[in-house]
Amino acid sequence: MELIPYLIVLFGTVNLVRIGLFIIGADLYDLQSSKKKKKESMKGSYPFFTVVIPVHNEQNTIIRGVKSVLKNDYPNNKLRIVVVDDGSTDNSKSIVKNFIKERKLKNVILISKKSLGKAKALNTGIKKYAKGKLIMCLDGDSYINPDALKKASIYFRDKRVVALASNVRIIPTGTLLNLIQRFEYLVCYQMKKAHSLFNIEYIIGGIGSTFRRDFIAKIGYYDGDTITEDIDLTMKILQFGNKENGVIYGSDVIANTESVLNIKDLMKQRFRWKWGRSQTFYKNRNLFFNTDRRFTKALTFVYLPYAIFSDIVFFFEPLMIGYIIYIIITYSDIITFLSALSVISIYLTLNIVMENTLSWKEKIIFLPLVPSMYIFFYILSCIEYYALAKMLIKLPTLKSSVAQQICSWTHVQRQLVISRVK
Repeated sequence: MELIPYLIVLFGTVNLVRIGLFIIGADLYDLQSSKKKKKESMKGSYPFFTVVIPVHNEQNTIIRGVKSVLKNDYPNNKLRIVVVDDGSTDNSKSIVKNFIKERKLKNVILISKKSLGKAKALNTGIKKYAKGKLIMCLDGDSYINPDALKKASIYFRDKRVVALASNVRIIPTGTLLNLIQRFEYLVCYQMKKAHSLFNIEYIIGGIGSTFRRDFIAKIGYYDGDTITEDIDLTMKILQFGNKENGVIYGSDVIANTESVLNIKDLMKQRFRWKWGRSQTFYKNRNLFFNTDRRFTKALTFVYLPYAIFSDIVFFFEPLMIGYIIYIIITYSDIITFLSALSVISIYLTLNIVMENTLSWKEKIIFLPLVPSMYIFFYILSCIEYYALAKMLIKLPTLKSSVAQQICSWTHVQRQLVISRVK
């Protein structure tokens, strides 16, 4: 028991330093982006863009996603949409087919394949049907903002940039679990600004992810031996070095996706994320503490090892939280609780205020809810702890798990009401 207070101080200090660096990094990212936007005009020539949408049983949302791409403020003669239906057993295929026929769309292609898994579906779309310099990958239950393609293409005017993560937003539904996920995504994607600035990004999330087509061909496309093909592809890119090859975040490239509707499915999702990341780390273990000059030390010596360190710390979190609760109750120490609440509230407030792609109306809605998130985030903590514990139990099978083609479709229950993009 005597060791616990020291662990709390140590881990708390590390976390505060991390938070401070990320806030500063996000602010510097915004300043840097502001200067670049003054130099880079929205006018000018734009490269040919192919948007690949892999689909498996997305009949309720796929047309929304296709429409969002078609409605983008991007030259129609420089845009192709490739929908890869990967063995859907619902009406996804016929819905897309009829949509193309009714609209007489020449730049939307529907490819039908037997169920091969998401990675192979993406590879089919990119290898055989994509054209042009840039590829965006979009999930079937997601959609992009009307200016997403233009803004994404501007980042690639920098010849060093090979991969771009979009700013993913959760579509509001009015439920508590949805609200928690909206806050979570806001905070996580705000942190990506610092990741990009410090050149330590290692996750280009699948939704709205954008790449140079020739570079994806160079690295051999997606692998199918992990359950998180997006993290795996990012690490595959990083193997070629992150000094010469920019893996960055575009805060103004907005993609929107559905939230998970229930606790059970959220547990399923978070385990998949943790296990998939573990598989990817194992595959790319040579990157950890790598001294090769093509890598930044901030990535190989600091941030990748920190990702594992944070899981170790998180494993002991229930013990530390239990001790803090014991102190508060035993000594009526309300100051400890208020201090923790204040730190988290200030951090969340800064994230909301600094997110310059949010309107002030949205910020005004979010800000009064900040204090309650201190409590509600513990729901996520419990789910993440379950995912971590399950991952640790399964760890002995890690090596054998990446010797198989296992990137299959994993669906969770989603919102059935189609909204936002008409």
